This record gives sequence, C-alpha cells and structure tokens, in this order.
Amino acid sequence: GSASGSKGALLSPSQKRANHIQSEQKRRANIRRGYEALCEVVPALREAIRAEEERERAGAAAAAGDGGDDGPGGKAKARGVGGGAGAGGEKGKKKRKGESEKTDGRAGPRSENVVLQKTIDYITELLDDRAALVQRLQIARGILPLGHPAAQLDPRHLDAQGVPLWDREWNGGMDLDVGAQDEGSEDEG
Repeated sequence: GSASGSKGALLSPSQKRANHIQSEQKRRANIRRGYEALCEVVPALREAIRAEEERERAGAAAAAGDGGDDGPGGKAKARGVGGGAGAGGEKGKKKRKGESEKTDGRAGPRSENVVLQKTIDYITELLDDRAALVQRLQIARGILPLGHPAAQLDPRHLDAQGVPLWDREWNGGMDLDVGAQDEGSEDEG
C-alpha cells in the first residue's frame, strides 16, 4: 500500500514472523517439488515408488478383504503400510526403535537419502554412457578417410567459437536469453 514506498515503516514482530513462516513454507515447497521431480525422472526411483504403491494397494485390499490373518494384509496392517500420513497417521509422533510406520510419507524410496543416492547413481550412469558414446564416435571418426562427408560437422551444430554444441561445458544456462520468462518464476503464488 502507501507504506511500501517509505523507508521509515518497520514491520512488527508478528509481521516479521509471518513473513519468515511464509518464506520458509515457500522454500520447503520448492525443495519438495525438486524431490518429486527427481522421483519422476530417475528410473530407479520411479520403479521403486510404483512397486511400493502396488504393495500398499495390495496390502490395503487384503486387509479389507480378510481381516486379520497372517497373510499379506495382516502383515501390511501391522507395519502400518495402510496408515500413512494421508490415512490418519499420527504426524509428529516419534517412532520407537524397530517401528517402521510411515508417519511422514517420506520413508522408503521417497526418503531424502534414497532420492539423492539414486540420483547420484543415475547421473554417474549417464556420464559413463556418454563417455562410452564419445569414445565410439572418436573411433568411428578415426576409421573414416580424411575429408569423408560423414566426418564433417554441420555448421548449425557449432557455436560462435566453432565448438560442437555437445562438447561445450555446461554453464548452468547462463548464456540463454530468459527475459520473457522472468515473470513469476520465483514467487509462484
């Protein structure tokens, strides 16, 4: 409003606290979106999450079907698979040693440790695959006679310095023109 232009208006402690809480919520939401994106992109995570969801569905169906025998439904119910945070779980309750109840929805393949480790493994695998392909390309180019058309690079695939686009070092996208995307990128909401 009118106080936004003046430097003299200080925020009250409750306003500072509200701003801090809002900033922290945005930060956590951004981190959560990042982890969710990794879970969708990294194949090992995607497969593990699908398998976990299938086990949960099977356990819930078995528990609803036969009550309390020692079959898959009974064990799933004892482990708390059907009673996660979304199904009335006790959020914030401390787990005792040996308990594996998923009170925060982040256990299993969605835990931060698992997500980060599987992501590192996947990136390492991609880098190894790229190195093998680059080596194969160099061998193939070495076999071709000098001046062969297949050994020539299309000028559209070279940057201003004559370096192939795939050989350039990643700079975080700093050379991209993002002027049109500035609106609302950081403050969504």
